[in-house]
Amino acid sequence: MESFTLYQVNEYIRRVIALNFREPIWIDAEISQCKESRGNYYIDLIDKDEITLQVNANAQANLWQSSFRFIKRKIGDVIYELLQEGRSVRLKCKVEFHERYGMKLVVDDIDPNYTFGQIELKRQEIINQLKEEKLFDLNRSIELPIICQNIALITSSEAAGYKDFISHLNANPYGYQFNINIYESSVQGLKVESETINAIDNLLRKSQGTYDAVIILRGGGSKLDLSAYDNYNIAARIARAPLPFIIGIGHEIDQSIVDMISKSSLKTPTAVADFLIEQMLHFESSLINQLQVISTLSERILNSSFNRLNILSEQLRSLSERILYREVQTLELTNYRITDYVKKLVSAEQASLDIMMAKINGNDPEIILNKGYTYIMSDGKSVKKASVLKSGQKVQIMFADDKKTAQIK
Repeated sequence: MESFTLYQVNEYIRRVIALNFREPIWIDAEISQCKESRGNYYIDLIDKDEITLQVNANAQANLWQSSFRFIKRKIGDVIYELLQEGRSVRLKCKVEFHERYGMKLVVDDIDPNYTFGQIELKRQEIINQLKEEKLFDLNRSIELPIICQNIALITSSEAAGYKDFISHLNANPYGYQFNINIYESSVQGLKVESETINAIDNLLRKSQGTYDAVIILRGGGSKLDLSAYDNYNIAARIARAPLPFIIGIGHEIDQSIVDMISKSSLKTPTAVADFLIEQMLHFESSLINQLQVISTLSERILNSSFNRLNILSEQLRSLSERILYREVQTLELTNYRITDYVKKLVSAEQASLDIMMAKINGNDPEIILNKGYTYIMSDGKSVKKASVLKSGQKVQIMFADDKKTAQIK
């Protein structure tokens, strides 16, 4: 049986590959790992099944320093964003095989439009999924408080956007105070998803009326930088949260999915700070206006009440005078009637008294005696009947001018 050395086999493979891949070819793959050393990039590429996500193939690719400089001059700093783990890329590669080191792909060029296109396709799939699951409008339907003073902030404390936000908020000329709790999370790279979701879960566990709103911040960045927020799991977690989310992840034109599904989205962290300050200012102005309205209305009511009171006072004074006059008239009439009644009563009593005096005078002994009558007494008692007198009994006979003693026979 004929046999071959490993070198012979590999040398044969090298010739076959060299014969069939004379020119560079475009390869679509996902970067699973990318390391830089002395300006050279060593990239691990994989190809996944779209349904099972199982790895179907893998290969190594080298991007040498000279090619890196060429590509960077052509597409700019976006090359750094393309060479990230988890990024779908289209690379123009030379297929090389070395008898000792095996097959390698040498990168000559990168097509950024392919990556952007893949990101946009994935982005649209996520948007459609959120809409189908009725999650797209959930957070936007939550009422934002009149003022957001107690804030849960998801960001990295090392991010420039966070520092700009805090500085701008603290420097507000109105002296407004905000209570902010920061929940640390990466704002770029592969950890954005897991750390952002973990931060949301942590703040929701302690929220229970603690926070008015949740803010997600990062500084500015390229379109690829922001693609970390085109994430279904982050968007779904925000959509199902009971608190309104305000997003300020730093971009002027494009909107991430997180921007779309949240209650409010602003271009920069400082714009978020301005929004919170203006919200407080609007509320304070509204209070001042309400106070002025209340003050004006109160003054109007007081003036109206004072005028009404004056009118009532004048009416009361006039009514009192009329009542007093009427009562005085009634009193005078009553006094007249009493006086007249007393006079008549006195006159009647006087007439009665005169009659009584006449009767009394008519029974006066002196008057009776002067008329020729006499008055007989016995033992100091008047004698009214002759039958009470006994023979020999002495009596006194009273005359008008004298008194005589006599003896009964």
